[in-house]
Amino acid sequence: MNQLEIVPIELYEIVQSIIGPFQIVANYRLRNIRTGVWKLYSSNADNYYYLKTYTRKQRWHPEVYAYRNWIPHLKPYVPKLIQAFEGDGWQAILITALDGTVMRETKLDAAAVEAAYRRAGELTRSIHRSRTGEWFGRPDKDGNPIELYHHSDPVEYVSNAISDLAIKCAQNGLLAPPEAELAEWASQHASAFEHSKPVPVSWDSTPGNWLVNDAGLFTGMIDFENMLWGIDVDSFSILFERYFAEDESAMKAFFAGYGPEILQEKNTQIKICCIKMAIGDIYWGTQNNSPRVCEYGRGLLNRINNNKLFD
Repeated sequence: MNQLEIVPIELYEIVQSIIGPFQIVANYRLRNIRTGVWKLYSSNADNYYYLKTYTRKQRWHPEVYAYRNWIPHLKPYVPKLIQAFEGDGWQAILITALDGTVMRETKLDAAAVEAAYRRAGELTRSIHRSRTGEWFGRPDKDGNPIELYHHSDPVEYVSNAISDLAIKCAQNGLLAPPEAELAEWASQHASAFEHSKPVPVSWDSTPGNWLVNDAGLFTGMIDFENMLWGIDVDSFSILFERYFAEDESAMKAFFAGYGPEILQEKNTQIKICCIKMAIGDIYWGTQNNSPRVCEYGRGLLNRINNNKLFD
């Protein structure tokens, strides 16, 4: 495949009918078998756009729903969905381009990092407070549950997820005794979620999907395919696992934006969600031959065991 070739080919004519003649500026997922992302420039509109294609319909549906229902109030910090497409064996979206570079790929001074985390915390809180749902799980583009067996009981939702992962890990001998004990503790304390309501959350809202401009200012968030009706604090798990351990000031800045009281009010819930993510990463990393992901999970469990999650 040519580096700047759009696949499937029929998207050329479809996109051109919407934005006029365009130039392909870059292909960002040349070797990715799951999604394709192309940056486009339309001379008619004098604007840049992104075209994203999917091979997994269960990722396209939540992202379309998110753009239409969960994140429009965050503009100008999120792209605008121009159109969603579905063809024979493929799905795609066309969105506007935001100014900025992926934060994880930049070198920022400490003040800029803290400012970016604070703004991300503010936007995350805005998403969580925007609405509540009736069940936990991923929606299709029309708001219906994708999963056949979706949960409306938050305790059952969390407990089942932990138990399923713990069983898979046990069957493969993946957890050391202290790790297995944490998984058991988390399952036994799922009642902490008794009063939780489904809210829009992202399992992948990190500096890998946040943008900053040349001045180091936070400009937006991208990539919403991992959004769902979930537990609010589950949004934090990946940050605790992969970012906060190395940068305590980033954690403080994020929760200064979100509201630091949640660290006390939902301390146990945060811990349980982190355990759930950790054992999930140990299992996923093993199954997909990704030692790094396994190490993330084990490192997170080790910090929890040593009461270092919030330090």
